[in-house]
Amino acid sequence: MLSLLVGTAWIVFRRDLLLQYFYFSELLALTHVFTLGFATSLMMGVLIRLAPVSLKVGPRSGRLSLVQYGLFLVGTSGMVFHFSWSGWLGMAWATVLVFVAAVLQAYNFSAIFELAREGDWAARYVSAALIHLVLAAALGMTVAFNKALDLGVSLLPGAPLQSVFAHAHLAALGWVTTMIFGFELKLVPTTRGSEKSLPWRFGLLQGGTLGLAVTLLTPAPHPAPFALMIAIAIAWHAKGTIHAFVTGRAMEWETAPLVILVVLAATGLLLALDVPHPESPLRARVQLAYGFTAVYGWIVLTVTTVAFKLFPMWVWQERFQADFGKKPVPGMKDLASPLLRAVSLVALTAGVLVTAAAILSAPAGLLVLGTPLLGLGVLTFVVNFVRVARWALLPLTYRPRPEDWAKFREMFPER
Repeated sequence: MLSLLVGTAWIVFRRDLLLQYFYFSELLALTHVFTLGFATSLMMGVLIRLAPVSLKVGPRSGRLSLVQYGLFLVGTSGMVFHFSWSGWLGMAWATVLVFVAAVLQAYNFSAIFELAREGDWAARYVSAALIHLVLAAALGMTVAFNKALDLGVSLLPGAPLQSVFAHAHLAALGWVTTMIFGFELKLVPTTRGSEKSLPWRFGLLQGGTLGLAVTLLTPAPHPAPFALMIAIAIAWHAKGTIHAFVTGRAMEWETAPLVILVVLAATGLLLALDVPHPESPLRARVQLAYGFTAVYGWIVLTVTTVAFKLFPMWVWQERFQADFGKKPVPGMKDLASPLLRAVSLVALTAGVLVTAAAILSAPAGLLVLGTPLLGLGVLTFVVNFVRVARWALLPLTYRPRPEDWAKFREMFPER
């Protein structure tokens, strides 16, 4: 949450970064505030809480999780700090700690691999995501040392920028998207579809992601077939939820991030087909808008919406479940504010669309409108999150309202 707040404030006050060519140190630092500091750390933490509930498997060791957290915290902080002032060697050594943290996580959750071998599709997605994080961290570490050591001979076969793109797609598609898809099979039933479709969807996403990374790393094959595989897998995953929304059986918060992801997949396919042309000045703006929308429109928007399906449940279980039936307690849905949730969804969605349009067309005026909307969306999300988390973090006393007592007596007349 701190990374999300810091990163968003950074964008709001340094919005001009989004009008420049994307490959420079400050924007790389900002990107890793979101991808590592927010998305990856949150997913690592949620995995510890969600895997035992939805997959019935937990980590091997809480102490190992603590070591993983320490390595990841120091490594991520070191990367962002050294990126921000172009300290390439320090940044490279920090990537080693992040890589070790990713390996420790995969080892600590090895029980998920066993469950995947037994045929659980959610576990297969999560297992693939854990592997992809190790691969993305390993590739990022190699790219970092390639940059820091400046040996004259590249450690990777392809062009340096293509290696960065491969690392980004392994992280965004292989780690974040695959993990989200896996748990959405449990949390958002409309994404599951038919059992017969799951092997095809899983194979297309994993094969497309790995194939895309390989083609970006090497000068040989063309990436378009793999981008097409990814686009089909994403559209297939989103189809059920979008159809359910059209027929009134799904909520906006479930649907909006998936619609944005489908648009991103189509954009990625166009880029793989060299549209816009690599020599066109527009291409760099499309690439930056594509990356920005992936971070904010897919990752941040998904997390900020799904969070209120998870955190109120955990907080209620920890704080109020023991008192249920003994005295009035709030319901899970009462812990979060529906108004703040709606404001966050609308502001973030509008902010993403306006800011992406500004990146594509380059008028600074649109950024002045779009980035404050992002700030509003993130701020209302964090306030709503704190509203829920305070019951687990602070020694507060719940004071029932008259309507709480009336509902309690109706449910438990013998009390």
